[in-house]
Amino acid sequence: MSTFKDENPITYRIEQMRKKWTETVCDATQLVRWVLEKDEVRMFKAFSLLEASEHGQIPDLFLNFDGSFHSAETYGLDLLNGWLEVWNSPEARSEVEHANVIPDWDDTPYQNAPIKNSEETFLEAMSSFAKSIDPNQQMVLGVTPRSYLGEPGFTAWILKCLEILPDNLKLMVYDLHDKPMFHKVPMHFKVSTLVANLNMSEATKEIVRQGDLNDPAVGVNLCVLNITEATKDKDERAIHRWGKEGVEVAEKTGLKSIVATVYLAYGSGFYQLKKFKEALKLYETAEEHAMSGKVESDIAIPAVLLQVYNFQAATYLQIKEYDKAREYFLLLSTEALKQKNMAMYMESQRQASVMSEKMHDTEKAYSLISETYEICKPHDKLNLKFTSMLLICVRYHEFAYDNKNKELVDEIDEFATGIWGDHWKDLSEKEVYEKILTVE
Repeated sequence: MSTFKDENPITYRIEQMRKKWTETVCDATQLVRWVLEKDEVRMFKAFSLLEASEHGQIPDLFLNFDGSFHSAETYGLDLLNGWLEVWNSPEARSEVEHANVIPDWDDTPYQNAPIKNSEETFLEAMSSFAKSIDPNQQMVLGVTPRSYLGEPGFTAWILKCLEILPDNLKLMVYDLHDKPMFHKVPMHFKVSTLVANLNMSEATKEIVRQGDLNDPAVGVNLCVLNITEATKDKDERAIHRWGKEGVEVAEKTGLKSIVATVYLAYGSGFYQLKKFKEALKLYETAEEHAMSGKVESDIAIPAVLLQVYNFQAATYLQIKEYDKAREYFLLLSTEALKQKNMAMYMESQRQASVMSEKMHDTEKAYSLISETYEICKPHDKLNLKFTSMLLICVRYHEFAYDNKNKELVDEIDEFATGIWGDHWKDLSEKEVYEKILTVE
């Protein structure tokens, strides 16, 4: 007999989150801190959106903000202006007017607010809005920035807000388990920490198992999940078993992109076990199927090709065949540029340059960095901030300095300072990668 958990893996986890909330959070709570694994972030967002809707069950009123974080000085104003835009939007009002939930709230005092102390103005506005609904209404503000990458300035902004937080408001954020930012909040603040522990990999399995097992797509997903489990167990025979079965099922779909994807998953199991030659054989087969699918106009092939090239480049790098690694990084950068995936283009070009340096081909290394800088320089600076463009600027600056090109040195310095600040050259490669890696 199936259980509620088996039949409703997502709903079950939402209910678990609600249970943790009611057991831990109280009216005195100022900061609700969810501790998540990376694969739990989407579930956290689903929970937040659900509680903000008419289907919410927690008594507190949830408001979720989806702005980008530019700086601690401007974030409060950005959130406030975003909220006022929604509040004054006829479309947003028309969605809720039938429910008679629009309070009599005057936003006039908060229009055209200055940047100075904008976090205080934002909190005052939200507190005022909550009281206009009900004098005793508690409100939860989900303020984690869009595509949050652990910016230290956001932590400072939260701490500043906690110092002046009105009694009827709570702030809600999430921390990644392996990279916490809010684990050392001063003890005089009331923080409720909720560890999600949702086991999303098991949820994925439960969802897949609910599909029609005669459907090849369902069979492929099950085989890929089993490859993942076999890899965790370091069971090479099981990887082969589920890899071969996955390929057989994938071939029934008639889609080369799915066959290639299974071969990538199959090879990835051996890559993680450091069986690089076995992994390469499977990746090469994946590439053959991907190229065949390209001829057949399989629409999913472009995305698969990026993975095919990336996996092979990374594997050749592991076994120190730098010429082959460069070859595949360049194939990857060409395909990424064609698909307008600028972040992947930048990093693959940079890696191809690094491979060139390892082969003592300084001229090629320089030309690749120069080409990438010139192509990417006109793009939006906020987007560039969270890519490997910083590492490209650092290396290009070194090249220019070594060649005594003062004009270029000054140009790169001015450009990079405008994005990452005066100390842009001091950031380590590890710190840059931590900023690049997203949680979704």
